[in-house]
Amino acid sequence: MGRYIVPLDLGESTYDKSLLFLRKFVGQRAVAKTVAAYIGGADKKIIVDAGPPDMERSLKYHPYFKCEPRKPEQEMPGALAKAGIKPEEIDIVILTHLHWDHVGAVEIFRNAQFIVSDVELQFAVNPTPCLYASYEALQLGIQPLFLKVITRMKTVEMKEKEIVKGVRTIPLPGHSPGGIGVVVDTDDGPYVIAGDAIPTYDNMRGDPKNNERYFMSGVYTDMLAMWKSFELVDEIVKGDVERVIPGHESLVFKHERYPVSASAKAGSW
Repeated sequence: MGRYIVPLDLGESTYDKSLLFLRKFVGQRAVAKTVAAYIGGADKKIIVDAGPPDMERSLKYHPYFKCEPRKPEQEMPGALAKAGIKPEEIDIVILTHLHWDHVGAVEIFRNAQFIVSDVELQFAVNPTPCLYASYEALQLGIQPLFLKVITRMKTVEMKEKEIVKGVRTIPLPGHSPGGIGVVVDTDDGPYVIAGDAIPTYDNMRGDPKNNERYFMSGVYTDMLAMWKSFELVDEIVKGDVERVIPGHESLVFKHERYPVSASAKAGSW
């Protein structure tokens, strides 16, 4: 069996839909998943993103997200158990970026090395003031959770970088300055774990009838960079959005793993 991806359901949050779609659906409430991913079949056991922190911390510092209570199987250990993996077995944790809802469970991976981009780490320790909450910045008197594993962090530059055979990071800035994605080469071709660079499938599909190739995310630091990140992912997957694992897409859980069998793909979309 070759390399594969297991999407991990780490719970739901309710918030204004315009956070996922720039200048659209303002005032409409939306429920979105928080998605991480396990990469199996590679030379190392790899997790991409570490999900949100516990409910007490989430509600204390981020009440605007209205995090819903999580089931045991939506906590990181439970989600991993569904993939047949224990946190202590993970060798590498790739963090697409350092926003609070992607680093919440970093401490449970006690044997892992952490990978993040050099640009993202530098920005996260001294973010623009309007993004203090996104990074749980020291300037707010909070200790960001990613700092608890900083001695095990390795930074990569904002260019394509092989992590292990068949697994590589790519630069996907825009949502955050140093955002990265992960390309997994499978027997069915490349898949991209995009984090919040691409929040949902609908962001990728856009609205061609109205000449909108993509729907940009409502949370961004650089709109042009975000657009180019969409183009890069689109090029890698050759326009097939089902080869993308977005950061907040509930439909990704229609399949337990990717790639899927031909019969399962034909019958589910």
